[in-house]
Order: sequence, then structure tokens, then C-alpha cells
Amino acid sequence: MSRSKSSGPVRDCITSRFALQLTLTSRCLHLNKFPVETSTMLKVSLRTGALFGAFVAAAFAQITAEAGSVVTGSPMGFAAGTTGGGDAEPVYPTTIEELGTYLSDDKPRVIVLKQEFDFINTEGSTTEEACRGKNNLDCIAKKNGFLGQDTLITSFNTCDGTKVKVTYDKAAKKPLEVGSNKTLVGEGTKDVLNGKGIEIKGSNVIVQNIHMTNLNPHIVWGGDGINISGDDGVIPTGIWIDHVKITSVGRQMK
Repeated sequence: MSRSKSSGPVRDCITSRFALQLTLTSRCLHLNKFPVETSTMLKVSLRTGALFGAFVAAAFAQITAEAGSVVTGSPMGFAAGTTGGGDAEPVYPTTIEELGTYLSDDKPRVIVLKQEFDFINTEGSTTEEACRGKNNLDCIAKKNGFLGQDTLITSFNTCDGTKVKVTYDKAAKKPLEVGSNKTLVGEGTKDVLNGKGIEIKGSNVIVQNIHMTNLNPHIVWGGDGINISGDDGVIPTGIWIDHVKITSVGRQMK
């Protein structure tokens, strides 16, 4: 079988044999102006030209689907099978209002963050009574430049030190609610939630490659980075949290 010349995207990728071994590499295939590379070796026995055409079409469809996904890797363990927003058309919020709506509505969503969302001072600040516990008092007494955390007074904790007044940002105390069938993924390094975390209330949720920071780091109970709470007594299932960075938070997760 001789190989005919071709100007198509798989030129120089086809070896002339009865049992054809087709390898698609970045040298041979370009989609949407960027190279797509796969290490999968695909074999097909050429019996008719129609069979070969169907094979190439199937290979291209598979690689195109992989290239279009915004999620990297696959969930494992208890998260296996989690699909998040699935194949929903990606949305790119540009305001904190849009982001909140996309995360909490009842539609499957693939939400891509391409910028920083700054929540600090968007909901004002407040002053409350807190406890400066013995460990914090001891830390301050050393005068070594390090300060501990004061703890907001709640119904379930007591104070073994001195009560003080603390002022904090209110936005961090009210996380973004995440409903079911959502994918929240960051693109690049600007995918930051500054001053607010998330509360996962639904099931089948993917959170990948985002950074949450500056949630009242000077106090305990000042705001969680990630809270998996469920809704109406229903325990969430299918939650995949991957490559998420949490910094400068008084309490990070619960």
C-alpha cells in the first residue's frame, strides 16, 4: 500500500503498513492554534478506506474532547466518578456578583477563574468581643515580633485569658455557597479569592487550582477557607478538591 501525499493535519504521521500504527503528536496535530499531544498509540487494521476514515475521525473526536476540558487529571478514591459541571459551556465571571450567581444557582456550571476576586471591604467590617487566650498572652509577652490569634467568643468556647475587642472584615464570615454539579477551576496564577472562602452545600463538585487567602488571619473563627456543610440535612457526596491553596486564614477548613 502506498502513501498518498496529504496537506491535512495528520501529514507525515501515517506509516504505510497493512496493520497501521497511528501516532498523533504535537508535530502532527494542532487544534485551536495550540499543540495537542497524546502518548496513546492507536492501532487499526486497514481493510477499506472507509474504515480508515472512521478511525481517524474517532481519534480526532477523542483528542478534541480532551483538549477542550478545563479540568486537569481525574478524581480518585471516594471522589471517583465526580463530574462537576460536566460538559457545560465554560463561563468566565468578571464580577463577584456573577461568581456568586454561577456557584449557587441550580444549573450545571463549569466556572473558570481568570482573575483575582477581591471581597475585602465589600460587606463592611464589625467589632466584637474576643478572647486573648493565655497562649497568645505568652506569645505577646516575648516581644519577638510574633503575635498570636485572638478568638471570637462563641456559644461553645470559654476564655482562659483576657477579653478584648477585635475588628474584622465581614465578607470572610459569609462564604460563597456552592451548589450541586459545579466545576470551579482556576486558569493560570491569578485565580484568587481574596477575603472569602467557599461553602460546598451540594454534591458532585470539583474545585481545582484556586487560591483563597486573607480571611481575617488575626482571629480564630474569622472565616473558613472551605466548609463542606451540605443542605437541608443532606450530606454532600462526590466532592473533588484538587491543587487548592489556602493561606492567611485563622481557621482553614471544617
